[in-house]
Amino acid sequence: MAPRPGAASPSSSGRETPEKSAGGSSRFLLPLAWCVWLLVWLVPVLVIAPHAQTVRPWLEADTAPAALVAAATFFLVAIWPFWPALVIREPGRDAAHWIGASVLELAVLLALAAPFVVVAWSVGGRTLEAKPLVAAAMTTTLLAMIFRTLAIRSGAAAVRWLILVATLLCAGPLIVVYAVGETIGADLPRAAAASPLVMAVWQMEHGWPPDLWLTVLEVTAWCALALALAVAALRALWRRQRD
Repeated sequence: MAPRPGAASPSSSGRETPEKSAGGSSRFLLPLAWCVWLLVWLVPVLVIAPHAQTVRPWLEADTAPAALVAAATFFLVAIWPFWPALVIREPGRDAAHWIGASVLELAVLLALAAPFVVVAWSVGGRTLEAKPLVAAAMTTTLLAMIFRTLAIRSGAAAVRWLILVATLLCAGPLIVVYAVGETIGADLPRAAAASPLVMAVWQMEHGWPPDLWLTVLEVTAWCALALALAVAALRALWRRQRD
């Protein structure tokens, strides 16, 4: 039904449109979800391990930094890039605006992670070193920004494929290494290092690896694979819409 003459639209009356309301609630929930996610990954070491009769390797106190870095890497690579794609986007916003907002969001998330880093390193009995942490953060944020840029420029169907690619990128190499080790007893450390989770934890422990060129090659190969899959998904979507 047509609006009455002279009736004020929701935007002209000062009320937020659904798009802006959804975007605002999403921005509020993002730092909350980030903090809860990091806290959940520290709970086993902080709460369960001190009272467990048999402490598993992943519950030992010195694994707290690795658990935190792995959790942060998975969130930034497989969850955060697609956060705005899960809500109604604000009208009139271009890719440059979203990329600028993404850089700001990353800075906020990394700042919020600082207290969790201090707790994890204290529990693990480690000394905080800036260079290894920066090395781990740079690789993670690079992949995160690549996926965020692809998600911004893609449709809803393509974003679903990107989420699958990012999840497999994080967990796929670990699943392959575990399956090969359990079935034929082979050890594939280089395949495990292709996972950004393993790469970030290794860099947190040792800083930039001595064979940096090989690490860059691995990151580039994974990013190229993600881009190829995203393009293939977009082409399939365009063909379906055209048909």
